[in-house]
Amino acid sequence: MSKLVLKFKDTVISEIELSQEETSIGRKAENTVHIDNLAVSGRHARILKIGNKVILEDLGSTNGTLVNNKEVTKHIMKHGDIVSVGKHTLTFVSLENGKMPAVEEDDMDKTMIISSAAREALVSKGPASASSAMLLGTIQFVSGPMVGKSFDLTASLTSMGKGDNCKIKVKGLMVGKQAAVITRRPTGYHIAYLEGMSKPKVNGKSVADTPRTLKDGDMIELGDVKMEFYIKK
Repeated sequence: MSKLVLKFKDTVISEIELSQEETSIGRKAENTVHIDNLAVSGRHARILKIGNKVILEDLGSTNGTLVNNKEVTKHIMKHGDIVSVGKHTLTFVSLENGKMPAVEEDDMDKTMIISSAAREALVSKGPASASSAMLLGTIQFVSGPMVGKSFDLTASLTSMGKGDNCKIKVKGLMVGKQAAVITRRPTGYHIAYLEGMSKPKVNGKSVADTPRTLKDGDMIELGDVKMEFYIKK
């Protein structure tokens, strides 16, 4: 559970729970966090939930977005961070089991975040019913310690890497804790690079700044592990 506390000077205006994959911030009324101030751009910034990370991204705003008084383009949020948008502030509050979690210092220097174009493709706008009506994709390991095992991609987002929270575990020195993610959308399945020295490959070609649409029979490589993606008939 996490939320934003919107303030103007010292007055609390509202509290916004971060329950969605994307929370938009801006002057236009359709934003999740609507700030009616001329110093705020129409689509100023957004907050994205990717796996267990909460990421703030400036959307090319005119006056910029500050976190703890430093201008940022992208930033992995930590409990207590204060985001300044115009004359308003948004305090990020993260609750774990009802308690304030400790800040992990090793997150301070993590900068390998997926690009803006990739984020657009990762956030599903369609209803859950549309996703559930899709054909089911499956990953089958063809090399590595899990060779022969398969994994149905039923979730809207499946993380891959060596982190404890990843749904598909892939070990390797060059593999990030959350190295890649596969999203399930009404338009199909897509794979995107998140972090780590080892980028995922599809049919021998690296997945760069934008997600790659997966097709039946595609071969995925991550570190020393190879997996085949196929659609269940």
